Amino acid sequence: MICLLVVVFKLIVVQVVDHSKYRKKARGHLEDRRELLARRGSILDRNHELIAVDLIHYSLAVKPHLLDDPLGTARTLARHLNESAPSILKQIRSSDKFVYIEHRLSPQKVEPLKDLKLKGLIFEKKFSRYYPYGKVGSQLVGYCDYDNAAKAGLELEYDDVLNGKPGATIYLRDALGNQFPNLDFPTSKPIDGMNVQTTIDMVYQSVLEEELRKTVEGHKAENGSAVLLNPRSGEVLGMANYPGFNPNDYNKFPLHRYRNLAITDMYEPGSTFKMVALAYCLEQLDIDLENQLVYCENGRYQLAQKVVEDHKKFAYLTARGVFENSSNIGVIKLARKFDSPLFYRYVRDFGFGAPTGIDLPAEASGILHKPGEFSSYSVNYMSIGYEVAVTPLQLAAAYGAIANNGMLMQPYVVQKVFDQKGNIHRRNTPQEIRQVITAQAAERMKKVLHGVVTRGTGTTANVSGIEIAGKTGTAQKINPETKSYHPNKHVASFVGFFPLESPRFVLLVVINNPKLGYYGSQVAAPAFKNITQRIIGLPDKNKNTTDEIVLAQSSLPSLNNNYMIAVEGMELMKAKKILDKRNIKYNVVGDGHLVYKQDPSPYSDLTNTEVVKLYTQVEKSTSNNVMPRLTGLSLKEALQALSDLNVNVEVKGSGIVVKQLPGAGKKVTYKTKIRLVCNPT
Repeated sequence: MICLLVVVFKLIVVQVVDHSKYRKKARGHLEDRRELLARRGSILDRNHELIAVDLIHYSLAVKPHLLDDPLGTARTLARHLNESAPSILKQIRSSDKFVYIEHRLSPQKVEPLKDLKLKGLIFEKKFSRYYPYGKVGSQLVGYCDYDNAAKAGLELEYDDVLNGKPGATIYLRDALGNQFPNLDFPTSKPIDGMNVQTTIDMVYQSVLEEELRKTVEGHKAENGSAVLLNPRSGEVLGMANYPGFNPNDYNKFPLHRYRNLAITDMYEPGSTFKMVALAYCLEQLDIDLENQLVYCENGRYQLAQKVVEDHKKFAYLTARGVFENSSNIGVIKLARKFDSPLFYRYVRDFGFGAPTGIDLPAEASGILHKPGEFSSYSVNYMSIGYEVAVTPLQLAAAYGAIANNGMLMQPYVVQKVFDQKGNIHRRNTPQEIRQVITAQAAERMKKVLHGVVTRGTGTTANVSGIEIAGKTGTAQKINPETKSYHPNKHVASFVGFFPLESPRFVLLVVINNPKLGYYGSQVAAPAFKNITQRIIGLPDKNKNTTDEIVLAQSSLPSLNNNYMIAVEGMELMKAKKILDKRNIKYNVVGDGHLVYKQDPSPYSDLTNTEVVKLYTQVEKSTSNNVMPRLTGLSLKEALQALSDLNVNVEVKGSGIVVKQLPGAGKKVTYKTKIRLVCNPT
């Protein structure tokens, strides 16, 4: 009787009191919760070229206790994976419950294995980050690690929007361990991350990196950086560093290669910083550039305990000549009249001593001491670019203010953030920071900086057919051991903007510690010239970078069949050409010449047999389009201005547009034939 009461009591405890506990325990043995991974959003350049994209891959695992024939399974897998059967069999026998056989298998490799329906095989769908351009733009874009976690660059800065939200589903297990969906529990679908479109032009970026590599290697330098900005908007068109790394194989490179030197590394700018002194002289001292003479001491000048030297001996120079010939002594003598707090304000207003606020991680602020910390000679040395440290981006942005009539703009690298349906969630627009100098002072500075290039220290940056304003820089580096300047280590730089009358580009080249030549005019200015020639389309460019990029992109097998690219908004002929190169099948719906919709949507998965539908229409607004004024623009700029009109363009010559037909203001349609006459000189 007592035993019976004990049994009854135990049953009550199990079935009533601890019911929830044991039900949860049983469910744990029978149910398996699986996370459904979300796809990370893509990063694109301003022309919709993919810079970073998530690709599908699979991890193959087996449950050894479910295999009927382990040896037969090993042989089958070996044939499909190009591995040896004994090694796979050894892996299978290493565990009774679960073991991984292979990682990062492409969908093409996995499909035949799935068709075999072998018992005990598990295919885990995963995503891995892929960078089609490899090393190009690597420090700017950053990288994701093996687990697809953002670690640097744009990937890290915009991780909150690029990252998606994983979903989940519940699977039931039977006694043999087989799994099947539990229909009583709804599946929560993953939400893919949003896409980020940058301001970067990968054609420009490639040019920057190619010329930077040639310069660093040719002059046996430690490294180099280049920044290309639009001074009117603050958009970063290119930001390059050399040497870099390949984010597809990031773990094969030393950590210092990941650093975006253009925003993280500081240096004393030397003569490129003299533009702050020039601005002060024009606005506060009202100097007469043509008639005020400065005695430059024939190249040597004692300042306190140090001797200041010029790169060549000058006796008397006009104020204009002081800046055009980059006389340290001349600038220091002009700076003797500077008020320290006011000069400090000019330096701060140009953006030095504080981060630019660019949407990238790990930006340095530079070094700028406050007036209370100045020595008796600090303003003298700061006027020629010493006792102050800047980043390449800060200096480029400051010259952008001169190019933009004295208005400093906020640099940025992302245009917009949009979801998989194309809805825009965030859009960055040009932001004015402050009016640093008057438009009149900026105009006078442009002319002085133009003189630097035409007859001063920057003639090696001059490009036939286009007016350039700029400044050379050569600065000694500090020896960290002696705390004094190293006699044989320098930073060579050149910064400028063009075209002079209506600047569209600001370009800075900085070369760290070149061993073969060290003056900015010898090292950085020629690189500036080569880059400028290539991006404005003058005859001296030596590579068709655009064709190289198209060829490289079209040869990527991982992007050909299982990932849909964006062609909405493109001309039909261009869209067809791109899809043909990537072996993507398509049907055209409609008789138009513009693709206004595509199915499947951009960045969605594609199967090998899927056919893309391109919906077309004739651009209705072309009948009201007006021909813009193109004379004075580079050919590339003119073609960009015409791109939205969907017209046929005939080009004669190369370089700068000197004649256009029809004329500015004339109405055009998509049937209008545009004729552009260009001249390199």
